[in-house]
Amino acid sequence: MFRLDNRCLIKISGDDAESCLQNHVTQDMTGLEAGQLIYSSLLTPQGRFLHDFFIFKEEDAFFLECETQRREDLLKRLKMFKLRSKVIIEDCAAAFAVYAGATGKYRDPRLAEMGCRSYLQANEKRETAPATAYQDLRIHLGVPEGSVDIRPEVDTLAEVNLDKLNAVSWNKGCFVGQEVAARMENRGLVKKRLVIVVGQNLTAGEALTQNGVSVGELRSVNTPGIEGLALLKLAALADESGPIVRPDGATLTARLPEWVNNT
Repeated sequence: MFRLDNRCLIKISGDDAESCLQNHVTQDMTGLEAGQLIYSSLLTPQGRFLHDFFIFKEEDAFFLECETQRREDLLKRLKMFKLRSKVIIEDCAAAFAVYAGATGKYRDPRLAEMGCRSYLQANEKRETAPATAYQDLRIHLGVPEGSVDIRPEVDTLAEVNLDKLNAVSWNKGCFVGQEVAARMENRGLVKKRLVIVVGQNLTAGEALTQNGVSVGELRSVNTPGIEGLALLKLAALADESGPIVRPDGATLTARLPEWVNNT
């Protein structure tokens, strides 16, 4: 098991909790059953990414697993949405700990290779492996995580492959940013995507070029520094006229995750 201290829980309860979430998040909240975990996100009205999170239900309350460092922003937005609705929003970051591993109560809905999630009392002790190993697996599989790999209010769902990771329901009806997100999905307007890159001594934040033209940015890197995730123009993947180059002149290879092509 891996304890993920960069993730935490928010509790949403009350008579209008489901309808409030249904009106704003990208996944369909209706019929969520006990033991089921869904992956979803919150967008700007212009269809840009704000937050990603997992959602599960226990008794009559919904729990959102989100980024610990950005939970205050998410809490603020959720409280704006509730208006006069019968909704209670609670910060549970200090009460629970988030774990990932090969086994657990909730199966990760993004990819089978990502294993399961578990949510335990914060003071409950479990033997764990270093969380860096989990992050290295995530990068190896090409799975983005929150603002580590996604620029809030800049990137779209499709650009960071959330449209391929069960983060959105196109059949649920309206949600914030739905019109723009659906237009990109249906008209094939995606010009760039998050890709897996391989090289040596990679550094997050590096600008990537091809034939002297900017084509992307390295977003995150694994512990050995040889594999990472980068937002890259799709045209650069198809262009064989020159390699993809880092600021120091070193080259790297890039490819779309297999699951992007298979969905």
